[in-house]
Amino acid sequence: MPNTPDTQLSFGPIGIAGWALLVLGVLLRRRLIALLGLTGVVADVTVAELGGFKAMNAPSSNEQP
Repeated sequence: MPNTPDTQLSFGPIGIAGWALLVLGVLLRRRLIALLGLTGVVADVTVAELGGFKAMNAPSSNEQP
């Protein structure tokens, strides 16, 4: 059985707060709040240092190729 890494969906504190602001902005029809939340989610997905999605799916330094 080959050792292939699985992709996991996980969000750090920035991503969770971003989702909350995004939903709140959509429900209250406030574009600025929704945009702020979307920015948090995108940052969590793209920046590994925030400890969210990208960090969870990044290969660890002690894994061999």
